[in-house]
Amino acid sequence: MKNILIALTLLVTISSCSQKPRNGYELIEQMYNANKSNWYETLCFSQEVLHYSNDTVTSTEVWIEAYQSPGNLIIKFNDWTSGTGLLFTNDTIYSFRDDTLESVRYRIHDLVVLGLDINNIPPGTTAERAVKCGYNLDLIHEGTCMGHDAWIVGDTLSTCFWVDRESLLFLKMRRKSGENSREVEFAGYERINGYPVATEIRFYDNNGVLNMVEKYFNITPGCKVPSGTYSPSKFNNSRW
Repeated sequence: MKNILIALTLLVTISSCSQKPRNGYELIEQMYNANKSNWYETLCFSQEVLHYSNDTVTSTEVWIEAYQSPGNLIIKFNDWTSGTGLLFTNDTIYSFRDDTLESVRYRIHDLVVLGLDINNIPPGTTAERAVKCGYNLDLIHEGTCMGHDAWIVGDTLSTCFWVDRESLLFLKMRRKSGENSREVEFAGYERINGYPVATEIRFYDNNGVLNMVEKYFNITPGCKVPSGTYSPSKFNNSRW
């Protein structure tokens, strides 16, 4: 009897995830239900950053990063002791240079919300934050993205995002708002310690031209992130 109940539960879950979502709200709920049991609350990694101009790599860097749900991301540029980097926490971005806090401003990091948090925080919270970022969740379309059948949520002429219809994982976002327009792709999904991780992130400029690629390495889902890592006052000394 117990096995039958488990099987029925799985069938209901699979059926609910395979139904065509009527809007972005339903899709976010499907993504959460499909991936919440196989997602991570923390992710530590390094990345090679390649800057492009006219299809040519013009410079490279190495960044060290740690993510913790919900909404926390710390980035150290070049090495642990550079004192330069970014901190996203509490809907705020802190910018550091040479051990000095240079700027503080409000920002919800939509890539963190849609690419990471979406799979392990309540769907209603994700939807609320996505709307604040300018995504119209009432609009949904069918399409393709990087060779995958995809759902497209939002206005394709301005702000929208793509989700893989099979895996229900985030694939891409587009934001067109003058000089700040950009497109970002989550590519190269791999299973790391059993978890799906996008290992290559591609950034495109206003004209759709590739201008930066992040290639992840030393990837550890479920890593231990010390208390205080996301405190601005501890940025310079943070290690993980």
